[in-house]
Amino acid sequence: MRRAVAGLVVACLAAASPVAIAAEPKQPASARASNLPLPIHDGVLQLSLGDAVRLAIQRSLDVELLRFDPLEAKEDYGAAWGAYDPQIYGNGGYNNLETPTASQILGTLILGQKDWTGEAGLRGLIPWLGGSYQVGYSGAEIITNSRISQLSPEFHAGYLAQVQLPLLRGLFWSPAWTIVRTSRIGVDLSQRQFESELMDVVRNTEDAYWALIAAQDARRVAEKSLETAKALIDQTQAQFEVGVVSKVEVVQAEAGVADREFNLIRAQAVERNTQDALIDTVLGPYLEPDTDISVSATDRPEEITVREVSAAAATEHAMARRPELALARKEIERRKIEEAAASNDRLPQLDVVGTYGKAGLSGRTSPSCLDFTTGGACTPIPQIPPRWDDSNDHLFDGGSAESYTVQGILSIPLGNNTARHEHDKAQLELRRAETSLKRVEQSIVSDVRRAARNLRSAVEGIEAADRGQVAAEEQLRAERIRLEHGESTPFDVLQREEDLVRAQAQKILAEQAYHNAITALDRAQGTILERHDIVVEEAESLR
Repeated sequence: MRRAVAGLVVACLAAASPVAIAAEPKQPASARASNLPLPIHDGVLQLSLGDAVRLAIQRSLDVELLRFDPLEAKEDYGAAWGAYDPQIYGNGGYNNLETPTASQILGTLILGQKDWTGEAGLRGLIPWLGGSYQVGYSGAEIITNSRISQLSPEFHAGYLAQVQLPLLRGLFWSPAWTIVRTSRIGVDLSQRQFESELMDVVRNTEDAYWALIAAQDARRVAEKSLETAKALIDQTQAQFEVGVVSKVEVVQAEAGVADREFNLIRAQAVERNTQDALIDTVLGPYLEPDTDISVSATDRPEEITVREVSAAAATEHAMARRPELALARKEIERRKIEEAAASNDRLPQLDVVGTYGKAGLSGRTSPSCLDFTTGGACTPIPQIPPRWDDSNDHLFDGGSAESYTVQGILSIPLGNNTARHEHDKAQLELRRAETSLKRVEQSIVSDVRRAARNLRSAVEGIEAADRGQVAAEEQLRAERIRLEHGESTPFDVLQREEDLVRAQAQKILAEQAYHNAITALDRAQGTILERHDIVVEEAESLR
């Protein structure tokens, strides 16, 4: 059976091409900065469904707010890697120490010592393994008047490399590396969340578009009803003047006009409100207190395309495309990482530490040095370089010494209550995430079944509303004929006309419900963005 009804548009229309600007009104700076075309002509915003969706993604402040979450998640991920940034460290100082002495060896004097010390190096954490490293260089210059110190000034220098690796707790599951892994999943989570919320924005935009069409149709019906009531006044007034009807019937006709004027005022207010709602959605900061613009919805095909809906096939599409499922699965992945890290924290600490270093010594023979065997001044030490500077790099030759160590660090917490309870909590969070995935799957099945049912009901509702409108039109026509022959009254005609307006309103609502059902089904299947050729990665960019 043919199911054709006028004044509807197929909700699967693809996004229309941008329309060039013609005499675009003045815009606020925030809107002009985006430099995007507006399909405005002579104060009228010409909008197809595709235009509305495209502009909503480009200009809506709601979408702009959503764009920050993925960007912030990426910054969090980059910040997590900052734990592995190498650190340059250094310290240095000067020390002047004087000590009075009374010694047969040192003599009776003020023992003085001046130290210049410094240290610098590089240290940081090792990704993946969970260890740490440090490489440093240290140096000191000592000047003293001690009689037993053979060198003054005395130069010390050394470098030391150290690596510490965990063998149990912290191996592959250090706190810093766990944060890197979870923040990487956080990026995926934020992108899927953006996709889900973007679908909601597109759905709300479509609903606002069809709400405007319904409001415009309701306003046209109210205008037509007022025209009918005014024509009835003229007819009744003419009949009163020739004595066919009484003054009471003229008053009834006038009351009918007043009632329909009120209905028209209300319908115009509803249309303006729905226009503002759509303008706010698709133009963002364009809407201002003194904005004077009207919207013309251009998508109005002549008949409905009846879509045969298979709940099973629609559910299969939804399970493959709904971002909420990807969100739930990523949340499980994150909880597994946290559970594994918490499990590792229960282990004892067993680290291996290895170091390697080299120390050097140089200096000049101290003038205060006393050789107690001869009673004279000390003689220079041949294997110690007399000094070290840029022209003499033998600091680590004659007087240098190597050293290395390998040691283990063991720490076993008694009771370990914190780690045990944190692990139990992580397991509970993992089970919660797994249950949440099942709940999302169940809700998707419910959403698809409801959307498919509502679509079938909407088509049936349009057919019923169409039959009701045809019957109301026929009854009104018959009542007018009766009025012409004096067998009816203006009140009866107005009642029949009200029945027609009611039938037309039901049809308008049925048409709106049909399009909303199409949108809801596409949202439930996760195909609403594909229908408008929306690429999520392109929509993520800040405007």
